[in-house]
This record gives sequence, C-alpha cells and structure tokens, in this order.
Amino acid sequence: MKKLLLASFASITIAATGFGVSSNIQTADAAETQEATQSTSEVYSQFIEAGGTKSLWDNVVMPESSGNPDAVNELGYKGLGQTKEAWGTGSVEEQTKGMINYAEERYGSIDAAVDFHVANGWW
Repeated sequence: MKKLLLASFASITIAATGFGVSSNIQTADAAETQEATQSTSEVYSQFIEAGGTKSLWDNVVMPESSGNPDAVNELGYKGLGQTKEAWGTGSVEEQTKGMINYAEERYGSIDAAVDFHVANGWW
C-alpha cells in the first residue's frame, strides 16, 4: 500500500511539474515570436529604406524567405529573394538593390517581377 501511495504521489507531482514546464515553454515561444517579429520589422524598414516596395516585400520576400536575410533553402538559394547570386548574402540594403536590379533586368520592372512570382510561385 505504501508503494502504491508513493507511486501515486510521484505521478501527481510529475504531472503538476510537467504542466508548469509546458506553461514556461509557451511563454518562451511567445517571447521568441515577438523577437522574430521585431527583427522582421527592422529588416522591412531597411528593405524599404533601400528602395524596396511593399508589393515586392509582400509578394516575393515573405513567400521566399519570410523576411529573413540569412535564409538558405535546401537547394542553396539564399537571402531575402532566395538567389544564388552574390547579392543574396550581402546586407539587407545590398540584397534589396540586388533584387531590384534582378527584377528590372529580367522582368522589366518590379511590378512585372511581382506579377510573375504571384502567377508562378518563383521568380
């Protein structure tokens, strides 16, 4: 009987402790999400200051890299615009200018590049 009571008490203690840990993990996840959002906001500000447009951000950057200038996919494409070009690893300003130049050279304009990406899911 003693063993059964001790085992029951241990189970209740573990369950209660586990609940507390779960709560702490959720709090940490919320803090990390807020930190990531702030970081993306800073990147967005730098992107806009460097000449990027809201349309380019919303329709190319976010689907390609989620606003992470250090993003690398499984095929080796890098940066905000997911490219293998050198500008994919530079500063946010360099990446933005590279994306603009690429859009203008390949598609004729940022708007045409955005339209292509929306229609095809890549650019």
